Amino acid sequence: MSTIEGLERLLAVEEIVSLQSRRVRAVDTQDWALYKVCHTDDFISYTMADPITGIDKVVAGLSVHLEGVRTSHLVTSPEIVFTSAVTATGIWVLHDRLWWEQEGSAHFCYGWGFYNDTYAKRDGRWLFTSRKIIRTRVETSPGARLTG
Repeated sequence: MSTIEGLERLLAVEEIVSLQSRRVRAVDTQDWALYKVCHTDDFISYTMADPITGIDKVVAGLSVHLEGVRTSHLVTSPEIVFTSAVTATGIWVLHDRLWWEQEGSAHFCYGWGFYNDTYAKRDGRWLFTSRKIIRTRVETSPGARLTG
């Protein structure tokens, strides 16, 4: 049951949508300072084989993994559920594309799926507290290896 209703709920949803937009822009422009301030310090990423706890560790890994990689993320159709006045969950449709050079050849990875996010309102701002990616499809160029 939502503890946020009416106009307050609509404003909170808009703040979370804007947060997601900033985060996507930060990844695609590799603006790691902006990316960091979109998350809590104790953010948990469930996008790799093992969870990574701490936004500093996540940024360190992403900045290496995406070095030399161009990305484009499209996230749509948010399903935001408020679990309290200061916490929420969100599911977003995801379509991401990555391009890079590998051994002198151009390569790509196209992915589809869902982001499953959690949020908390801290010091008056909504921030990401966790993220899990559920992939429904991935297409890569022949021989592609995207490693950091």
